[in-house]
Amino acid sequence: MMIEEKKIMQDLSLNLAILDDHKMIAEMLKHVLKKFSFVRSTEIFYEADLFFEHIKKNKTHVLLLDVFMPGVDGIEVLKKCRKKYKSDKLKIIVLSSSVDPEIISTAIENGVDAYLTKEDFSSELIAAFQCIYEEPGKTYVSKNASNILLFNKTDKYKGVQLSPREKELLKLICEAKTAKEIAYNLDLSINTIYYYTKRLLSKMEVNRTQDLIIKAVSLGLFEKK
Repeated sequence: MMIEEKKIMQDLSLNLAILDDHKMIAEMLKHVLKKFSFVRSTEIFYEADLFFEHIKKNKTHVLLLDVFMPGVDGIEVLKKCRKKYKSDKLKIIVLSSSVDPEIISTAIENGVDAYLTKEDFSSELIAAFQCIYEEPGKTYVSKNASNILLFNKTDKYKGVQLSPREKELLKLICEAKTAKEIAYNLDLSINTIYYYTKRLLSKMEVNRTQDLIIKAVSLGLFEKK
């Protein structure tokens, strides 16, 4: 359930643009945005060129941008927008299914105003809008995206580069927790857990969970009770 709009948002009247090649998702997002009092209009674009033609002639306050689209890189769209429009002229919210920390970091480095995973949008979209208008210059990063970035902060331990979160993940795997239980413990989605489990297997140079546990014990990364 979305949080309530604050007064500052109710006083705004914004023209929005959605750039996303998934028609069903774009239409659903437009339907959600219609409920917000601060939204004056919402235009959907399935191709970047059509959006750039539109913004030349029409005032657009906020772009909601997908990262993965056929024939176009959302990060490149972000870079192109930032060359022409500063944040005070065009707010950009990336709304993506990506759980790749490099993509999230690159988006932040290139001037995105807010980054939300598509799992977060229903609960954090209003919060993202409120942040970028109440605290100009601050980048809003959703809870799930923040946790993904936390996973990417690594340090060397027993010759293996593991982040603090990866160590937590390894411990829970060694304790025979299910993916659902691990997701609950780490406050992440199951898809994110699968993604980082696969990366953890690669870092530990094993192919199976059983071998991961054996290697963790042999390196002293986990102690059986």
